[in-house]
Amino acid sequence: MDKKRFYLKILSRIILGLLGVFAILVLIAYLIFGRGGEAPKIIWGTSFDAAYAESLGLDWKKTYLSLLDEVGVDRLRLVAFWNTVEPQRDRFDFSALDFQMSEARKRGISVILAIGRRLPRWPECHIPDWAASFSEKEQQEEVTGLITAVVKRYRDSPSLEFWQVENEPFVGFFGECPRLNRSFLEREIAGVVVLDPAHPVLLTDSGEISSWLGVSGVSENLGISMYRMIYDESLTKLYISYRLFFPQWYYRIKANFYQKIGRLKTVFVSELQAEPWGTKPLIEMSKEEQYVSFSPDQFRSNIAFARSTGFDRFYLWGAEWWFYAREKLGVPDFVDEAKSLWLR
Repeated sequence: MDKKRFYLKILSRIILGLLGVFAILVLIAYLIFGRGGEAPKIIWGTSFDAAYAESLGLDWKKTYLSLLDEVGVDRLRLVAFWNTVEPQRDRFDFSALDFQMSEARKRGISVILAIGRRLPRWPECHIPDWAASFSEKEQQEEVTGLITAVVKRYRDSPSLEFWQVENEPFVGFFGECPRLNRSFLEREIAGVVVLDPAHPVLLTDSGEISSWLGVSGVSENLGISMYRMIYDESLTKLYISYRLFFPQWYYRIKANFYQKIGRLKTVFVSELQAEPWGTKPLIEMSKEEQYVSFSPDQFRSNIAFARSTGFDRFYLWGAEWWFYAREKLGVPDFVDEAKSLWLR
């Protein structure tokens, strides 16, 4: 046997051995941390973004009220976008958020309120034009003032349940944002706690492509994303099904592990895919194109998968689009399917 073949044989055995060890470790982790089954009681909620609803050609107030009264949503994740709340420096406009919080309060709805610079919905960092040219240090100072103003305004709201500080701050490769500054994130959280010690802070992270190690060292409450079909814009330019890579026990193992070692107290799904992942803005895509990543069948499949993970709280992502599908595409299925979650 020549040396090349000999070394290849040795290498192949090493690789097989490592794969075997990995498989054994996965099995052990599953046996210790991965068992779950459907939670006996599941809480369902949704995110809502007024600007996104408007971008879909919807009346955002009408859509919001329909979500609360027609669908029956009783848990919300709302967002205090910097460019909406502070369109001019030191001149705040809380009108849209006041409306959302007020209507939630009237109905006894619990709210997660996301604050900071990096918040849900592309491009993640919603920086107002007046601050776009500021240095990182200057932006941090302005964000501190923004957070202070928002917390003071809503800390006494009976609807408030969590403050979500930033959105997936450890997912640095996604979004048009500055790199994570951990010390600033910790100062943001500390500032919120000082201003409002009565309400817990929530951080979010990718359910799929993050280890949660970083976030678990900063907050004891974690909200994760859960996606089943995405479009890979950067490399393959293809739709990728996460069903092939992330089974239900993948999420459960991580959650149980961090909870058992005491690094996390609460873990739930703050962003469950309930709208298409587009190759371009959804209003520019046909119904058939949108259905590639999210159809009525996929909606039902995502809900069934979510149940199987054993988590007991899920916030659906894409409620605005359900009404777009009904009003603009003539497809009521998504609104109807969502209603069934709150009728159980």
